[in-house]
Amino acid sequence: MRKLLSISSLLAFIIVSAQNFVANSITAELKEGAYAVIRNEKKTIDIHSINKVIHTNELIITVFDKSGDKFAQPHEFYDPNTKITTLEAVYYDQNGIAIKKFKSKDFLDQSYISDGQMYTDSRIKYLNYSSAQYPYTLHFKSVINYSNTTIGRWTPVSSYNVAIEKSSYTINNLMNLKMNSKEMNLSDFGISNQNPNQSVVHYEMKNQKAFDKEDMTLQFKNIFPNVEFSAVDFIIDGVKGNFTDWNGMGKWYRGLLTNSNDFTPTQKKFYQDLVKDAKNDKQKVSILYKYLQNKTRYIGVQLGIGGLQPFPASYVESKSYGDCKALTNYMQSMLDAVGIKSYYTVVYGGSKIDFHTDFASVAQGNHVILYVPLNEEDLWLETTSQQTAFNYLGTFTDNRNALIVTPEGGKIIKTQSFPAEKNTLNIFGSIEIFNDGKLKGDYKMDYAGLQYEQIYRVNFQSSKDQKRILQDIFETLPNLNILNYKFENNWDEAIFTANVNLESTQFGKIHGNNMVINILPSEISTTSLKKNNNRKYPFEIRHGYVDEAEFEIKIPKDYKLDGVFEPIAYQTEFGNYQLTVNTAEGNSLKVKRIISIKDGIYPKEKFNDYVEFQRKISSFDNSKILLEKL
Repeated sequence: MRKLLSISSLLAFIIVSAQNFVANSITAELKEGAYAVIRNEKKTIDIHSINKVIHTNELIITVFDKSGDKFAQPHEFYDPNTKITTLEAVYYDQNGIAIKKFKSKDFLDQSYISDGQMYTDSRIKYLNYSSAQYPYTLHFKSVINYSNTTIGRWTPVSSYNVAIEKSSYTINNLMNLKMNSKEMNLSDFGISNQNPNQSVVHYEMKNQKAFDKEDMTLQFKNIFPNVEFSAVDFIIDGVKGNFTDWNGMGKWYRGLLTNSNDFTPTQKKFYQDLVKDAKNDKQKVSILYKYLQNKTRYIGVQLGIGGLQPFPASYVESKSYGDCKALTNYMQSMLDAVGIKSYYTVVYGGSKIDFHTDFASVAQGNHVILYVPLNEEDLWLETTSQQTAFNYLGTFTDNRNALIVTPEGGKIIKTQSFPAEKNTLNIFGSIEIFNDGKLKGDYKMDYAGLQYEQIYRVNFQSSKDQKRILQDIFETLPNLNILNYKFENNWDEAIFTANVNLESTQFGKIHGNNMVINILPSEISTTSLKKNNNRKYPFEIRHGYVDEAEFEIKIPKDYKLDGVFEPIAYQTEFGNYQLTVNTAEGNSLKVKRIISIKDGIYPKEKFNDYVEFQRKISSFDNSKILLEKL
């Protein structure tokens, strides 16, 4: 009887396992809106000691069409502190029959170098294979031994349009290593740690439908379930560490920075001489930052302690290049030489992702900048760019929690922010319209705040590309011809000015004895947003701004404005809009338009209202007026 039960259990296991590879066993509900379905994703971390952590990863995923191929690309990263012991993949057809098998030797192996990197000890093993038939199922397994204390994070939902039958994450803490963790958005999905103790951690998600990407959505980690882990005692590239909070982590970073400022007395004297005529500390910082930009260039050098320790100042001095860590340390060393305090700052660059104030971990940062607190104001320096303005971070690192490393330890502060009233575009246009509808105009456009970031790089491009960009800016003008232009890049204040002289034929449309023109001869708002009655998540206006446009439009002397244009004033919780048209001396019109947009996170129920707001702005901007012939 026992033997019979054992055979039955084995057969049941085989049947259940086989179903993981059969495409038509997936429920219709999970297929809805999915390019692929994760049948089972199982990650297991076995912590034997701080320098022996084994990750076992298993992924079974069914792909329905070409759009899902990117979710079934088997690969693993490794470095000198990592050993891949198992790497295998099997592809199955829609009936669950194996069509291609791969072992470790079949995986390609190459250095993993991303844009801007020159040296790295990271490598990748990957499979260069594409299935010729759909649907297909991939079963991928890897086992990786880490000599660093690498625990990772659990993010079961990592892509849109991928459904999940089952995803699990297990930590077997065999040495009872003390860990801290940060759970986010678990209760929204009915997830909890099924073994809430230090020896075993287990999370699981089942039968989750695919998510469609929504316009203006929040970051993944602010919506979907994720858990981050950090070991209190750890080792990275042979260097031990210990911290439980950001202050302790800052002290650990101080150890990494020890001896990184190794300028000789002669070199220090050189920098002191550079700033000897400066009127104040801000001017000293400006002079040294400009020197940095002229002397150095950014090249990623991902070597050293987990890619976390900067090369010393002498390295950058001799090579004239470095990564964000080395260049930031170099700038800090220059400022130290002239007696100005600054702080090495670790931040997440790219998407706006804040450091958790209540959970410290090395993995939260991917970039380094420099914070310079002066008595009169705080300065922020992005050391990797040869072109960006002084004291200007831009959207890559603006307005987010970051870790500054002080002599006393670490501290979380907000990076440089750009409120809406600072993100301005001011346009003044002197326009003349002729009897045949032709327009000639002189424009002056001032970009400041985060709007500066949109345009300043044009100053460093070829004349061909500059003209192409101007053509895009004035794309609403028919038969556009850029006659002349001049750019002014105010590096000290991060203000970019474009002076443009242009003409546009057929701007005015002749209808019998009358002419119809757009009220705005450029800078017309458009929107492609669509209403969504089934939206699931809040939306974010990431950056507010203020656009002001003022035009003096001289109309032909034998035409006049037909009637009076009623002013438009439109106010909502998302922002405000104003448009006025007044007559002036010399047969001219004065047109003024102001758009003010408020940043913030808004509930999903407000999204359709925001779409309507943008549509109305676009319709107002596209208003036309009739010029009547005398």
